[in-house]
Order: sequence, then structure tokens, then C-alpha cells
Amino acid sequence: MLNPGPNFRRITCPECRKGKIVIASGTARLQCSRLRQVIDGFKVGNCDFATWDTAEIPVEPGERFVVLDFTPFAQLTTS
Repeated sequence: MLNPGPNFRRITCPECRKGKIVIASGTARLQCSRLRQVIDGFKVGNCDFATWDTAEIPVEPGERFVVLDFTPFAQLTTS
């Protein structure tokens, strides 16, 4: 797993608070890593959070949303 350093953190899903925000494979859609979906007839995941809008991704004051190597992070901008 990509670890860019101490000023970055993986972003927790605002809906389920258990999954992490990821980029959907082959698209630019941001979604929970526990997104509910059906794969080969089997239901997996239990969260419905998915968005195209980066403003819906929760970051703390002093952080900004960044994507490094196709992985979404919150980056601390204050020292």
C-alpha cells in the first residue's frame, strides 16, 4: 500500500465511517472501499457512498484533498 509520509492520511468514508475513500477502477468516481455491489452473483460490501464531486470528500481544516498514484489522501497543509 502506498505510504506517502506523515503529512498524509487515508480518508474515512463519511457515510459508514469504516471504509476508506478509493477511486473506482477505470473511472474518476470516488467511492467507499466497502461499496455495496454484486460480483459474479454475490453481494459484497455494505456502504452506498459514491460521488464524482471532491467537495463531498471530508477533510479537516488545514487539509486538502489530493490523489497520489491513484490513491486519495488528505494532505496536511499547515505546519
